[in-house]
Amino acid sequence: MKLLHKALFFICILTSPLLYAEEGGGGVQYVPLKPAIVTNYQSKKLSYIKAEITLQVTGNATAEAIDRHLPYIRHNLVMLFSRQEEATLSSTEGKIQLKEDALAAVISVLDSESEPTDIEAILFTSFIVE
Repeated sequence: MKLLHKALFFICILTSPLLYAEEGGGGVQYVPLKPAIVTNYQSKKLSYIKAEITLQVTGNATAEAIDRHLPYIRHNLVMLFSRQEEATLSSTEGKIQLKEDALAAVISVLDSESEPTDIEAILFTSFIVE
């Protein structure tokens, strides 16, 4: 009898995440914005930024909204990055501010389209300034 109880207990534990996902709970997801964003920025010489970005979101609805509005999101990020100055990109504070501004830009796009904005973080998985 104890073996049966243990088996049922483990079955419940192993299947509960599957049930949660099927109900639309979604949990935390990582949505990459592919391909990498490459653009010039404000500099005296020809310089560029290449950023690979992943969004940490909560829920399937936000992930689906990002997929629907990806061109609009990418446009706003390219425009934001191209406005940056060399001095800003060379300092830690400037990079932190850029990360906050990029998150605000993505949330702004989703908000303007009346979509859910459950974005926990924006992650630069690669960030090259040359």
